[in-house]
Amino acid sequence: MLINQEQEKKLDPRIKRTRQLLQQALLDLMGETSFEAITVKEIAERATLNRVTFYAHFQDKYALLEYTVRQMIRQQLRGQVPEGAPYNPQNLSRLVLTVCEFLAEMERHCPPPHGQMDPLMEKQIKAELHEILEGWLAEMWPDESNRSPTFRGPTLRGPTLEQAAMVATWSIYGAAMQWLQQERPKPAAEYVEQVLPLILGSLEPTVG
Repeated sequence: MLINQEQEKKLDPRIKRTRQLLQQALLDLMGETSFEAITVKEIAERATLNRVTFYAHFQDKYALLEYTVRQMIRQQLRGQVPEGAPYNPQNLSRLVLTVCEFLAEMERHCPPPHGQMDPLMEKQIKAELHEILEGWLAEMWPDESNRSPTFRGPTLRGPTLEQAAMVATWSIYGAAMQWLQQERPKPAAEYVEQVLPLILGSLEPTVG
């Protein structure tokens, strides 16, 4: 089971160290062969641990992958948009750019076939994005009790905070994937500048 950021901070240092060894072992192996071909035995051996220790921390290699991706994307996102950073177009732009660069990094680092790796990565990236976006929206959406966002102008009855965060999350992830899959993608920063108004629109509805 994945844990949130606060729970992670409270982990025993020995547990953190063991998990870091397993994460690094997985990343090293993924740079050499496809994720689908990697076994738990290989991960444990590369981490200089045994399989009993591996299973004390993770159910299988897929759980380790989810944990690793979540930690990596969280670290990179929070490196660009620190916890408590306010919502503004500049921070949103940093968020989108970080996701683009993270996906490109994983694509370069991990040879195909990807198999179940891609949906697991997508799930964790979206979860981390959703957490940040929901925090921002909560600040702009003070009247959650009656689901009335108060972005600008008169009160607007519409989608819930959860729905708005979900739509924005999908918008960012979808935009990043569209950039990554282009045959000759333009520089990520240039692409983000181009699509940012569309993503802003999903976060800042206005009354006509």
